[in-house]
Amino acid sequence: MLPPRLAPHPTDLRGLPAASRREARAALAVTALATAWFALAAAWEMFGPVLAGHYASSASVGIIAENMLRWKIPGPVWEYTASRPPPGMYYCHHPWGIFWTTAAFMKVFGRHDVICRLPAILLSAATPPLLYALGRSVYRPAAGAAAAASFVVLPITLSFANFNALEVPVMAWTLLGLFGYVRLLQTSRRRYLAVSALGLALGMHADWPAFVLTGGLLAFGAIRAYLLPRRVFGPLPERRYAAWWVLTASITALTAALYLALFQHAGKLGDLLTSYGLRSSGNAEPLGKVLESRRYWLELSFTPIAIAAGKLAAIVCAARLVLLRREHDALPLLYLATAAVQYVVFRQGADIHIFWPHYFAAYFALAAAALVDTGAALLERAAAARQAARVATLSGRPALDAPPGGPALDAPSGGPALAALALWLVPLAAILRDGLPALRYARETGGRFNERGHLIDSDGAKTAFLRWLAPRLPGTPTDAPVAMHEGMKATWAQVWALGGRVVTPNRPPPKEAPPRGAYLVDTRFMLDRDQASLAQRFDVTAVGPFWALGAGAGARTLSASGASGIEAFSFREREPGPLAWYLVSGTEPEREIVPDPFLTWELRAHFGQPAEPPAAPPETLEQKRIAHNMALGAGDGARAAALFAEIRAALAPIEARFDDGTELLGTTFHEGASSLLTIFVRAGGPAASDVVLAVRSRVVERAPLSTTMADPVVREVGPPTAISPQRWRTGFLYADPVPIRKRPGTEVFWASMTARERGRAPKLVDRGGASEVEVLRLR
Repeated sequence: MLPPRLAPHPTDLRGLPAASRREARAALAVTALATAWFALAAAWEMFGPVLAGHYASSASVGIIAENMLRWKIPGPVWEYTASRPPPGMYYCHHPWGIFWTTAAFMKVFGRHDVICRLPAILLSAATPPLLYALGRSVYRPAAGAAAAASFVVLPITLSFANFNALEVPVMAWTLLGLFGYVRLLQTSRRRYLAVSALGLALGMHADWPAFVLTGGLLAFGAIRAYLLPRRVFGPLPERRYAAWWVLTASITALTAALYLALFQHAGKLGDLLTSYGLRSSGNAEPLGKVLESRRYWLELSFTPIAIAAGKLAAIVCAARLVLLRREHDALPLLYLATAAVQYVVFRQGADIHIFWPHYFAAYFALAAAALVDTGAALLERAAAARQAARVATLSGRPALDAPPGGPALDAPSGGPALAALALWLVPLAAILRDGLPALRYARETGGRFNERGHLIDSDGAKTAFLRWLAPRLPGTPTDAPVAMHEGMKATWAQVWALGGRVVTPNRPPPKEAPPRGAYLVDTRFMLDRDQASLAQRFDVTAVGPFWALGAGAGARTLSASGASGIEAFSFREREPGPLAWYLVSGTEPEREIVPDPFLTWELRAHFGQPAEPPAAPPETLEQKRIAHNMALGAGDGARAAALFAEIRAALAPIEARFDDGTELLGTTFHEGASSLLTIFVRAGGPAASDVVLAVRSRVVERAPLSTTMADPVVREVGPPTAISPQRWRTGFLYADPVPIRKRPGTEVFWASMTARERGRAPKLVDRGGASEVEVLRLR
């Protein structure tokens, strides 16, 4: 007979650990709340356009699904083609399950942005109940509720809940498989054998880490069943267990063989091995040094509280496995090993993908269940000891001689378990304090967060431009390709936004005629001389900083008036209403593209084309800025002075002057779905050939009540101006719109005139040799 400390949990008629009705009801309430919250977080912006960043890979899954349906091919091809793609174009770095799933959704619901997210949203919504079911089966209801609640507060799970990539389906399906495995051992029922096999199989079709988890489970199962003495873990249903082991091992082998055969048929097996050789590069660095370099990403993704709790839980789970001899205590450790293999072995991938440690979230949830069960057991033991002491006092007998059938051994009241759960919810609330701002920060940056200091653009305006442009292009998606200048910084999301067009990115400016479809440019990231060449040789449709060049009938289709030269449009933006904020976008304004005679005049005047002043008076601050320049160019000093006074009165003053004559006059700041800082500049004349107006930011203090360190990275914030400083005119006013994607904490934004390469950067006058000036401070 096992000693009391090694005795298994009492079970009910369903084979589940026994629990009181009060504990079960409270645990279900916590789980329902966690599930509802996580489903709402995952569904936020579900109908909105897919934008830039890591989230753009969800658009690649949509492209692949569309290609599968259009060309009736089984393999993933993530670019549109004019003819049926051969197997040599198949993407063979990962299993194809998520692509087949998305294709099935697209077949049923059609081509929509939501299809790029819907599978992930549904699986994310199912994950907290799966964690509850698994934690309840292994431990008790309170532990299951702790697992569900722990998962839904982590910044990384909130940030990537609608990310239709690899981690979300792997976690959901493998948790289903583990649940079936546990219930099979508890009940010997055949249906749980099917549940386990199905969950693990679908997980392996989602990505390779599921193979690591399943292999670890099979290895542990073989050791437990066939190598260790039965007294270590106790009896098991031998026939059912052997059937589970053989079936799971067969599915694992067949799934691996299927993909090896498919990849070999496509001629991509070597490519797969090369890619994972690259992903694992950097292993020569000591692990401690590597983790220190990723410290901020790890704290931002999990918070120091969760990291510390996860370390403690690993020790607790290992101790439970050794001391309690309960085989299911191995499950959190197996998930920890899976996450560690993904994160530590493939270091290059973890260096560039902040979501790489996502699998630790599933481990943390299962570990939380073990911690709460351990805490509940300790509280129950303490309560039982106190009750035994009271019984002994009343009966006059020593506490050690208390009758075994007394109150200490009655059915559990649930009080200690609920107390342990309540105590665990306290640190979870502190984690959620950092999880909420991380969710918005992730959506604003496309899941890139600080991007190690590089410039981040959501591509919200660019995507609106592409969607407006797509129906105006000539030809069909397959016979009228779209070429993009490298400054467009092409992503899968841009390709998806064009509605199925064949896109050729990173193309040099055309010398004779653009392609039959269009040639697209983002002038902010194009050399001034190349802009001038295009404006001189082609008709241009400009929408904000984006230019579209058509050819022949395409040019006439794109032009609003048929006139030669630049025809400009602008974005008219407004804040989304409550329903649009939740369902479409809470991090981008609603945009409408409208003709803009003021911008048309400005672009034509700067590129030497005939420019007619608009007949209507200026209304917005931007129109008044251009009207000021019109008056100055026409020699109307009084009109220019009056407009200058109006503009200056609307600005928060800066009054910083550089030694090349450029002045920073002031700023406006609009706080909304997408906050915008606009810097107004009075030019001292054309700038040197490599000088740009730059805006950078630093976090100088971490957020109140936050446990996460302040971001140490100096981040590039402001994109270059649409009209290059090399084309600025003396006395003209220019506006530099800078989208603000605030980091947690107090963030300070600084502006400077910066030399791109080796040229001399202008210095501020009367600032003690300083080169930058503070333009915004946000807490």
